[in-house]
Amino acid sequence: MYLPLFDRLLFRHPFEGGSARRYEHDERPAFGDLDDRLVDKLALTGRERLLDLGCGPGTFSRCAALRHPALTVIAVDPSRDFARFDLSGPGPEPFHQEGRVCLVRAAGEALPLVDRSIDVAICLSSIRHVRDRARTFRELRRVVTGKLLIVELDPEASTERTHAHADQLPPLLRAAFGPLVLRTAPPAAAISAIAVDAGFVQTALDPDPIQPVYLLELR
Repeated sequence: MYLPLFDRLLFRHPFEGGSARRYEHDERPAFGDLDDRLVDKLALTGRERLLDLGCGPGTFSRCAALRHPALTVIAVDPSRDFARFDLSGPGPEPFHQEGRVCLVRAAGEALPLVDRSIDVAICLSSIRHVRDRARTFRELRRVVTGKLLIVELDPEASTERTHAHADQLPPLLRAAFGPLVLRTAPPAAAISAIAVDAGFVQTALDPDPIQPVYLLELR
């Protein structure tokens, strides 16, 4: 059940301190291979300027940059902890290269980007956490020229998709995930309505086949 007051009080803030460490080490890995599948979904050519808004510990940014060496990634997060993640990343080559990755500490409501400077953008489990979603979508509308992909927890996810994520969490987080995190998330229709008011057009809405998230595509 979507509870707007619950949502506003508990979720609309950055991950800081212990919550950032818990998300990075205990919660974010439960998404499994979702990052790779989302890179495929975006159908990148490798020449785009990609905005990863609410990049968290940089998991998706690393994946996209390693898959497409010529891609320019702008990774944005308001958290003091996440806005200094290790750009060296895993793998045989350094993750950060000049002109390829830019890590910025900023809020979605005030993006330090010029108009129409982004080709493709993604908000992966992050639009739920911005304080002012309407203002954030207006900022995204200002800077994004192409596709915007919203990937957010789906309160209508099946039991199988819910367990695909929850079973990878530590016991206490596993018990809380369904009733307190997933089922209280804003539904896709609510997020889409805000985006449309900001000037976007919904072009697709699909449930992820494995993880309990929906993929809302906007242009």
